[in-house]
Amino acid sequence: MPFPHIRKLDLSLVWPLYALLDERHVTRAAHRCDMSQSAMSRALGRLRSALDDELLVRSGAAYERTPRGDQLLVDLQALLPRLDAAVRGNRFDPATSTDRLCIATTDFAASVLIPTLLERIAGAAPSVRIEVVPWNDRVFNDIEAGRTHLALIGVQAPEPFESKPLFTDEFVCVVAENNPLRARLTLKRYVEHGHAVVTIGKHGGQPWIERALAANGCERRVEYRSPYQLSAILAASRTSMICTTARLLAKRLAPVANVRLLAAPRELPKIEYRMAWHPRLRDDAAHNWLRDQLMVVAQDLSA
Repeated sequence: MPFPHIRKLDLSLVWPLYALLDERHVTRAAHRCDMSQSAMSRALGRLRSALDDELLVRSGAAYERTPRGDQLLVDLQALLPRLDAAVRGNRFDPATSTDRLCIATTDFAASVLIPTLLERIAGAAPSVRIEVVPWNDRVFNDIEAGRTHLALIGVQAPEPFESKPLFTDEFVCVVAENNPLRARLTLKRYVEHGHAVVTIGKHGGQPWIERALAANGCERRVEYRSPYQLSAILAASRTSMICTTARLLAKRLAPVANVRLLAAPRELPKIEYRMAWHPRLRDDAAHNWLRDQLMVVAQDLSA
């Protein structure tokens, strides 16, 4: 009989198995699978028995995967997207779909793109769930593992990920209404002032700006750092600091934040945002639909 070992495993446990191995935490895995903690604990017991391996072993207050657990996680990361596509048959009807589509992006892109995306799909796909997770340095690992489906990024995607341009923007300097600065800032005046800086990823700054300043042999005097665009803009509105952010977002917030927009130094680069995905999702119907919706929203934004 072909595939004799599959008969040993209740296939309804495949998704809990993946969640347990990925999270290494019973409560988080239960939340991810919409199960109670006790039900997930029972599932772990059944999986250990069926696979004849502990899968997860305690290490202090946490769990660590066994070698068998490590290999199963790698296998499932490759298998589950293909199995899901096989069961669905690559059919996608937005009107009836209950898919959950997870997008990783920055505070900026989530603010300027996602609300319009939700408005656009509300009637056509009433039960599709869009979830946004913060940009972090493991985003591409998460896409490869299937935890995240799409990234909206201001950098080139590494191999083997595919990407497509969405829109371009430019930096502007946000200052308080009563700030004496006027017109376009020269690079010299720009670095002389204090700055409220939006931190992106592990580097603690805005990579496009930091690289441009380093290329010109200078750096900003940072007086405040925040991972949130709104917090940095409001900090500038109450102080003499400059907040450098994208024009599209600054124009939306200026009327309510009591700030003015100044042209940034010419040495600062343009911003190009792209969407990136794993090659295995290239022909997936649901992901093609999502990418198409984002393209329309981005084109409207650029117009």
